[in-house]
Amino acid sequence: MKMNILHKPPVDIFKNRRNYIQVFIALLALAFCGLLIGVYAFLADTIYYNQLETLAMVFFAAPTPFVFYVGEKLQAYKKLTPTQHKELAVLGQKYHEIKFYCDLAIKAGRQPICIEYEACKNWAEEASQQAD
Repeated sequence: MKMNILHKPPVDIFKNRRNYIQVFIALLALAFCGLLIGVYAFLADTIYYNQLETLAMVFFAAPTPFVFYVGEKLQAYKKLTPTQHKELAVLGQKYHEIKFYCDLAIKAGRQPICIEYEACKNWAEEASQQAD
């Protein structure tokens, strides 16, 4: 998701968050099923041990890259830490555009989130480089 702090904050910023959470939970459930199948194969000592072991590895290993991808997408929706809030306030004092964007987000009834913080930080770095 790309953020431009020179425009209004998106009203529907959280529209995809629910989908990411649902996919993340489904992928974790698949991995958990793989873990359970592996434990069963180990404890049950059946003649199908090799097939169950392979199935467990598939269920456990296949969703792993997707879990990391969706997890990274979910990181954008995290709340800011107090340190990040302070840093954003300092950037807002230095750059009026950042202050205006944060005020618009608060006016919309929410606090800035991690992706907006990163966008503000990147914008401030670019602005300071252009000033030099």
